[in-house]
Amino acid sequence: MSTVLEGGCLCAKIRFRATQAPLRTLVCHCTFCQRMTGSSFYAESLFPIAAVEFEGGRPRKYEHTSDGSGKAVYVEFCADCGTTLGLTFERWPELRAISRGCYDNPNAAAITANIWTRSAQSGVALPSGIDCFNEARMTKEGVPERPSRYANPVMVSSAGDA
Repeated sequence: MSTVLEGGCLCAKIRFRATQAPLRTLVCHCTFCQRMTGSSFYAESLFPIAAVEFEGGRPRKYEHTSDGSGKAVYVEFCADCGTTLGLTFERWPELRAISRGCYDNPNAAAITANIWTRSAQSGVALPSGIDCFNEARMTKEGVPERPSRYANPVMVSSAGDA
């Protein structure tokens, strides 16, 4: 993967540049991410906050209280076209998530895990060889959770039934 990742919103008013490789790239199947995207899941790359620079304007923010942590999650989006560019977090103020679909080359950031698979929608395939977590990667107390890994892709038949 290249060290620099670039991308932007649908109308191209806001562009971003990540000056280092992501810490990790996740697919989140939680119900918040499903609603935020209007889709089955959200793919995001996590970076140190200072590693991402914006050009052409700053994203607008929508504040949502997380059901899991009770902390604020800030959805950052283009005010003109509505594209979700990423997220920032009250719980992790040092991190910024960038929407994988907004990269000029989305495949430049490999998926490293799937989280909140208990909420995955039917018809979604959980990949083989990648950590899949029933909920978050860690508990609220910071204890790592144990992932599942599948030898073959697994099709979800109903929410959480992988």
